[in-house]
This record gives sequence, structure tokens and C-alpha cells, in this order.
Amino acid sequence: KPTLDWNARKKIALGAARGLVYLHEQCDPKIIHRDVKAANILLDDYCEAVVGDFGLAKLMDHADSHVTTAVRGTVGHIAPEYLSTGQSSEKTDVFGFGILLLELITGQTALDFGNKAANQKGAMLDW
Repeated sequence: KPTLDWNARKKIALGAARGLVYLHEQCDPKIIHRDVKAANILLDDYCEAVVGDFGLAKLMDHADSHVTTAVRGTVGHIAPEYLSTGQSSEKTDVFGFGILLLELITGQTALDFGNKAANQKGAMLDW
């Protein structure tokens, strides 16, 4: 696969950010995606980004947060507070977006799947 240039990476990041702003601030009720990651950011031929795959998404009243007993999402992209409390909010998506930015900037996945000990703990690479 060809490496993305910096302009394409910036365009993807801004498009994904606009999508999350729309879901969190312009939808009524707001939508919490809960699985923001590179594989769920769809690109057209011009690298225009669209947030996709709403299989884990939740509709939320503006004043509420969602608590679940079954935390779902992609290891390495799940916010620590969501893992520990089961409570999701737009902050859950912001964490996933931060991991997405890290991967866009470095061109690497955030987790070291080759390291068995790190993989078991879900630890991020030493940057």
C-alpha cells in the first residue's frame, strides 16, 4: 500500500473530527460511536473521510451517559474509563480519535501485537 502524504493524513483527521462533532453535537439524540478506529473511517477516492460502522453506536440523551455490563469495542481503542466503569460518553469517542491520530501520524498500529505480554495487557507501544 502506498504511504499517505501529510496532506491526506490531515484531510482524514479533519474529516473524522467533523463526523464526530456531527454525531456528538448536531444529532438529537446524540450518537456515541464507541468504536472509533482507522478501519471505521471510510475514505472515498479523494481521501474524504466518513465515520462508518455503527454496530456498537448508542443513541444518548444530551444529559445522559450510557452504562453497560458488556464493554464492546476494539482493544487498544477503548477508553480506559469505559473499560473500568462500563460508562460511555462522547469522551469514549475522543479517546478512540486520539488513538486514530497517533496511528495517522506514526503510520503504525497503536498496539504491539507481536509482543505477547503487551498483547495480553493491551499495552500501547513505547513511543
